[in-house]
Amino acid sequence: MPDASARADQYGESFTTINELLPARSRQYPDVPILGVPGKDGVVRSFTYRELETATNLLAHHLATVIPPRAKGDTSTLTCALLAPSGYDYAIHEMALVRIGYAVLLVSPNNSPPAIAHLCTATKASFLFTAPAYVEAAKEALALATQNKSTEHALAPATEHRFEVLDLAPPAVYSDKAIATSTVSPYPVALAPADEGALTAFIVHSSGSTGFPKPIYISGASTAFNIATNFGLSGLTTLPLYHNHGHSCFWRALQSVRQLWLYPASDLPLTTPNVMNILEQPSVQPDALFGVPYVYKLLGETDAGVKTLRKFKLCLFGGSAMPTELGDRLVEAGVKLAGHYGATEVGQLMTSFRDYENDKEWAFNRVPAALKPYFKLEEYSPGVYEVVILDGWRGKVVSNRPDRSYATSDLFVKHPTLDAFKFVGRVDDTLVLVTGEKVNPVPIELTLRGESPYIKDAIVFGVERTQTGALVILSDTVDPSTPRDELIKLVAPAVELANSEAPSHSRLTEEMLVFLPADTVIPRADKGSFIRRKVYVAFKDIIDKTYSDLEGGTGGSRPVGALEDMRSYVHELIASIVKSSDGLEDDTDLFSFGLDSLAATRIRNALQRELDLGGKKLPMNFVFEQPTIAKMSAYLVALAKGESVIERTQVEQMGDLVYKYRHFDVPSTLSPNATSPASAEVVLLSGATGSLGANQLAQLLSKPEVKKVYTLVRAKDDEEAAVRVKTSLEEKGLAGAQDSRIEVKSDVTVVLHYAWSVNFNLSIGSFEPHIRGACNLIQLCLSSRRLAAFYFASSVSAVAAYSGPSNVPEAVTDDPHSAQGMGYARSKWVTEKLCQIASETTPVRAVVLRVGQMVGSTVDGRWNETEAVSLMIKTGDTLHALPELQETPSWLPVDCAASTIWDLVTSEPPSARTSQCWHVLQPRLVHFSSILDSLAASGMTFERVPPAEWVDRLRKGPQDPVANPAIKLLGFFESKYASKPASGTAVPADDAAPPRRSLDCSRTLATSPSLRDAPVVGKELVARYVEAWRKSGFLAPVGA
Repeated sequence: MPDASARADQYGESFTTINELLPARSRQYPDVPILGVPGKDGVVRSFTYRELETATNLLAHHLATVIPPRAKGDTSTLTCALLAPSGYDYAIHEMALVRIGYAVLLVSPNNSPPAIAHLCTATKASFLFTAPAYVEAAKEALALATQNKSTEHALAPATEHRFEVLDLAPPAVYSDKAIATSTVSPYPVALAPADEGALTAFIVHSSGSTGFPKPIYISGASTAFNIATNFGLSGLTTLPLYHNHGHSCFWRALQSVRQLWLYPASDLPLTTPNVMNILEQPSVQPDALFGVPYVYKLLGETDAGVKTLRKFKLCLFGGSAMPTELGDRLVEAGVKLAGHYGATEVGQLMTSFRDYENDKEWAFNRVPAALKPYFKLEEYSPGVYEVVILDGWRGKVVSNRPDRSYATSDLFVKHPTLDAFKFVGRVDDTLVLVTGEKVNPVPIELTLRGESPYIKDAIVFGVERTQTGALVILSDTVDPSTPRDELIKLVAPAVELANSEAPSHSRLTEEMLVFLPADTVIPRADKGSFIRRKVYVAFKDIIDKTYSDLEGGTGGSRPVGALEDMRSYVHELIASIVKSSDGLEDDTDLFSFGLDSLAATRIRNALQRELDLGGKKLPMNFVFEQPTIAKMSAYLVALAKGESVIERTQVEQMGDLVYKYRHFDVPSTLSPNATSPASAEVVLLSGATGSLGANQLAQLLSKPEVKKVYTLVRAKDDEEAAVRVKTSLEEKGLAGAQDSRIEVKSDVTVVLHYAWSVNFNLSIGSFEPHIRGACNLIQLCLSSRRLAAFYFASSVSAVAAYSGPSNVPEAVTDDPHSAQGMGYARSKWVTEKLCQIASETTPVRAVVLRVGQMVGSTVDGRWNETEAVSLMIKTGDTLHALPELQETPSWLPVDCAASTIWDLVTSEPPSARTSQCWHVLQPRLVHFSSILDSLAASGMTFERVPPAEWVDRLRKGPQDPVANPAIKLLGFFESKYASKPASGTAVPADDAAPPRRSLDCSRTLATSPSLRDAPVVGKELVARYVEAWRKSGFLAPVGA
């Protein structure tokens, strides 16, 4: 027999279209067994190429009498759907339907009737062939698809479509007897291969995790290309044919002349004994096993199962991630385990094939040489990358970006030494907590699932919540009546391991584990993985109750005692949660002590559950707002007495911080040249990774008067800061290897301080490290040889509540109530005041730059895609609606802001013993309605709705933060625009500021040519922003 595995190369085409494949193989290898089909009794029937080709022709001739086949030369699209169990009948029907000229929509039986109706309507399928078990679902789908639009069912497709429901052909048409006695001629294909290859052959669909399933069209030529890549191994597959991975296994077997056995999942439950019974038959000798990780978990639970796996030349998994602990254990036992990564939209991409004896990195996929020119990694978060497939890759059948590339939403990490990549989850798996922190649930779920024999499955939840939780499906070996305390003990090792590998905000606590019995039904995709969004909907009531219990309702029974008693109680409570409280004093800032957001949430919830607060509820940000034991205790005692202490303590803290940091050390002698103009500027810049800082840095590097630029980074101590600054300077080629601190101290002339934590949840006390850092930089200026000038990037929020008789002046205010009622704004006011004190009591120039709303650059149109305004504009795509805000925004392009600041730096005298304050904002206002006009002129299509209605649409819209990123700021938008914030939205009690005054910027305008020349954000700039967003994929292309 010829070498059946011989191919031009790994990714070479053997056929132009799939209708050429089976006839050719039947001529070449007529009597080679190619398909094995176990029956209900487990006995296997094998079919040769000749038998499959004969069965296909028999059925094709029969179907041509049931539905109209493609006429010769007709290149129109003909579509029919197939709804049946995976198996031999399914395979023969799809091959016959393709043979008579139809594109076959492979409908998963797991779909609901509305989903079936949607798929048939979206693909314009004319016929739906169905097995007896699914006839009722098919008829209900037809009824929905043809629903009278005046009385439309809520789940009916948007447009009416009629198709015919037909039974599968009788098995007698292509029975063993019919095959043996057949004299049928080959069914004549209507088109030449080149014409046929361009048409759709198969339509598969997504799992419908965020709505109805989405059809994905695959041409005959693309199918032929994708299946030309195969492993040259016979195999047993447990994957269904209506799922693309299983479907590809079937066609690759036909291509490679390597027999495939189909596991009859519709007839035999997928259990270890059933799988092993099939494998024990003499006629079943597969080289490889193809399955989802669940199959390997089943077989890996027994020694006999592991022994069976060890016999395979290849154990290939795909469809979802393999638990690390399970994979490690199997590989350690000698199993040749490898992963397969691909997607319906782009075909097979990479595997973890390797030297199994010496290379144990089973989880890391290798990129084939032919794919590398089309393979791109885009950083999604530090160290985590999304795979993007560029245009030109032959297996790509879908594009989702303007450059015709396909962003897969699949996330990988790089191997530290190999050119290999490990799958860690999907972008749409990411959970965004109400704090804004992102959680990747996949590694946690894999550890729980793979590490504990008591856990069958685990699903992490927590979207828009304060912390994560997990639905834990118990294994069959666990009695569901086991007391909760015992269940917690059983799974504790797996939970501890998962937590040890997870970021602090992602960790699970005992009270957030929800135990469910082994027979709990979880919504799943055909490949076996659960459908996350559908799980959240199905278990919504359970999840809601878990959070309600966690957050403690209106309180417990422990009385709130005297202040000293409360301090002792709060200290003990914190110690029980953080485990180590060494060095924790009553006045220690908990966040400086190392408290994270999860621990803060647990402390708040425990206080709410345990204390009798007279029916009152603690704010969800309670610990952020009262970040010491003393402040929490005082608040609790005051609350129990019916008093309010929030505003008093916050404003008092502002005064305390000014008093604490008001002293600056002036050197006893200053250099005689300290106040003379510098021949060249040496700039120290903090916050260079932010939008303003990055633009400032780019401009500084092109200024002839700038000799050198240092960039600072945040660090936990001086040594780490020195190392990171030195590394950063060397990487950018901005300095040599000298000690950066000594050099900065000696020759810096200007300090631009932009770095600041943008966290609106924190109270003023938690910003103390930033305030202290600003004071340290002022002290550095005083110590520098040139008496450097200090410029502090403040915010208009520092005067957002200004209540003076006129517009806000270009001066530091004395009233702490001028600041907006949040820690961020209050910390800016405190630092402004300290700049004023430094300027008036020392020789240093400590200048305040009140920066307003910045928007994208005028140069390239780039605008930070995570800012609130950007995300609001994005809803023009996602919700097809934008709010008609009655606002006149002051928008200044970020590059103009940077230019304005440098104008101010270079225009000021070398010495000034008075306070300096500048307003860096666009003085020429535009009404938001004109912004909407400009967006519409740029090609965006959206409805203009009242702000409260827009917030309501956002609240009810897609909850996926990838598809609808504005959902991450729902609470923020509710507090600004909703007629009534949703329950649970944290809005600061003192945030009801009086109407904002305009900011006077006449002095800044007179001094800065850049500000005078800054363009108003009109049609031209908005068009540039929209174009940049479209190029990056943030906004959909025109007409999409």
